[in-house]
Amino acid sequence: DSAVTPERFQGDAVLAQLEDFQLASVEHIFDRLYHGDANRFLVADEVGLGKTLVARGLIARAIEHLWDHQERIDIVYICSNRSIAQQNIDRLNVVQGRSFSLATRMTLLARQDQRLAGHKVNFVSFTPGTSFQLKSTTGISDERVLLYWLLHHLWGEAAVAAPGTHHLLRCGVADAS
Repeated sequence: DSAVTPERFQGDAVLAQLEDFQLASVEHIFDRLYHGDANRFLVADEVGLGKTLVARGLIARAIEHLWDHQERIDIVYICSNRSIAQQNIDRLNVVQGRSFSLATRMTLLARQDQRLAGHKVNFVSFTPGTSFQLKSTTGISDERVLLYWLLHHLWGEAAVAAPGTHHLLRCGVADAS
């Protein structure tokens, strides 16, 4: 394995940048998620009070907490739209030298898994417009290509190349695609 284990993450510098009320929010949420009975938490506040900074602090605390217990830490960021996601990506990235992977479809995350492997901490972002709205019952061609190769692995070439299966997965897309 060519993966290099990075130096243990310390979140102190990230937490030091927070206002007292933001830090109190981070600590309350962290305590409820990791030591309490909550498995989800909603942060809602007025515009400009630092919800993204609270999320950044929580990410730092979670990475610090999970570092010694998890081989790989994946942070999934779901945002209302792509432009806001791109604005917030650098603000949420608490690990120097790592960038977010802005996935276009949740179903294609398996294709990104190899790119994410070998990194202790990974950031993946999704938006409802690209990941959760099903505009077509056949999905997009890249999803069907992934499905083809998964079926090819399970069933073999003959089953996947059968005319019915081939036609089903093509859905009008040219063979070359």
